[in-house]
Amino acid sequence: MSTSAAARLLGTLLRRLARTTAPAPAPPVRKRIAKRRTPQPRDTQRRKVYGWENEHVLPLDRRIMSIGACVRLVEEAYRWAEAESATRPGWRPPEVTDGRGRRHACGSRQVIKLPRWARTRPVVLHECAHGLADDRHGPRFVARYVELLVRFMDLDRAMLLSTLARHRIAIAIADGLPAPPPR
Repeated sequence: MSTSAAARLLGTLLRRLARTTAPAPAPPVRKRIAKRRTPQPRDTQRRKVYGWENEHVLPLDRRIMSIGACVRLVEEAYRWAEAESATRPGWRPPEVTDGRGRRHACGSRQVIKLPRWARTRPVVLHECAHGLADDRHGPRFVARYVELLVRFMDLDRAMLLSTLARHRIAIAIADGLPAPPPR
């Protein structure tokens, strides 16, 4: 084989090798336009509140309620908490849905979504408190939740407050909920 033929053969082999080992072209990069969200304050008490609730509230009532019973409890809680506006035309409690396909319950002033496991009085009242407070699991949320637990589960306020203090959970001073009935 002549030198020129060997050189051509070597060149052909190198080109083939380069084609088979060359990286595939990268797919075109699509730029994602980030939605600008207003930054939310950090939910610093979330873990503490869930720990306290798991230890001191949830064990007290684990009975699963029907979706109809949940709707009635939500309406009763909101009529009590929003007593002044509840008599005005157009007032409505949040919509209660069955939370099908969800792992977690969620609550706001507009809607409360309750998967089957979450249809207990403590969880329903927890989600109601989210709709009545604007600070996620903050001090105002905790104050609302305590008032709802006292009113609708007949729990002892002093016990709730002392266990909250032991868990170092901040609670706001009651700010406008109706006074609890005398015991």
